[in-house]
Amino acid sequence: MRYLTIATALAGISGFVVVIVAAWALGVDAELTADFSAYWGLFFTGTGVLTGFMQETTRSVSAARISQVMTPRDTAHPVRLAWMVGAVLAAGIALSSPVWMGQIVSHSVGLGAGLLAVGLGSYAVQAAVAGVLSAHQLWPQYALLIGADSAVRMVAAVGAWLAGYELVAFMIITVMGAASWMFLAALSAPVREAMKSTADCATGVFMRRSLTAMAAAGATAVLIVGFPTLVKFTNPDTTGQAITAAGVVYAVMLTRAPLLVPLQQFQSALIVRFVDNRHRLGQSLKGPLAIVWAVGSAGALTAWLLGPWLIMVVLRRDTFAVPGWALAAYTIGAACTATMMVVGTACIAAEKHGLYLLGWVVATLIAIGALMLPYSLAINAILALTVGPLVGTIVQSIGLRR
Repeated sequence: MRYLTIATALAGISGFVVVIVAAWALGVDAELTADFSAYWGLFFTGTGVLTGFMQETTRSVSAARISQVMTPRDTAHPVRLAWMVGAVLAAGIALSSPVWMGQIVSHSVGLGAGLLAVGLGSYAVQAAVAGVLSAHQLWPQYALLIGADSAVRMVAAVGAWLAGYELVAFMIITVMGAASWMFLAALSAPVREAMKSTADCATGVFMRRSLTAMAAAGATAVLIVGFPTLVKFTNPDTTGQAITAAGVVYAVMLTRAPLLVPLQQFQSALIVRFVDNRHRLGQSLKGPLAIVWAVGSAGALTAWLLGPWLIMVVLRRDTFAVPGWALAAYTIGAACTATMMVVGTACIAAEKHGLYLLGWVVATLIAIGALMLPYSLAINAILALTVGPLVGTIVQSIGLRR
């Protein structure tokens, strides 16, 4: 687990570095900054959807290893199925992008669509590889996969900024980590062996459960990484508001990254923990939830006291200025979302995929509704990021108790 801890820390730092460097490189042009934030959010919403495939791969392969029962001929092979999922996803993006990509970016629309299709197609396989590595508890290899994904993006972002590159370079940087699994598979025999793993169920059952998990993970991703894209669609004009849309988006991104980015990488480990302790889930949930709220509370206090100063020091422009009370509220919102992520992984481990989906759909609908309220974007964002996840968590918790 030491390797996984290091890798998740690197992932968190990488997310910080890339969005900050992008603000430095593109911040003079508000349109380019908005385009990058929306594109970044869209890609990672897509990877968030595919996290559902990773979660079901982790659960099913882990369960198959524990049961050690001979599997029938039609047993699912998650990595093979991931190729199919990736191809369908890439084709869907390529064919539909002329309708909507222009609303995300105003420059290099065709290139952006192509990069998105190839990147998410490759990430489908990466998600399956991450799932089988977690199920086999190959934590050093899993950590290397996460670390490579994050490190290459961070180094490339700094290089692009120093070279004076703009939006196209940062679109490439956004998707480039999705090829990390190829290098890991080429270099590691245990990884190649793990990629042959089978699930604990037939292909049809596995795909139904995966699609449910992916739908729920998509709802999760909208609240976690798709927020900039959602803001752009629901609040296209924030003229005259005390806190700009760019300020809200970057404040949310920066206050969520320290908690939610590492937790996303730890989800596979949590699923394994809950599968191993599925007869006492309540007890198993206490430790992760205590950590979430300890980190969230300390982060909120820090954000209130030091956040406004840090925002100005790091991002260097008045456009991104946000008061301390708002930064603290966004940090509490991150803890609410993290709570739902932990409870949601328990639902998956308990094979309550429908409950997992229901909770996230409820949370997402409430969040979208909150963003459309007749208040300022800063207030709407607080309501969206706290009330939505809390209600969704209550829904999932009641279901788990029953």
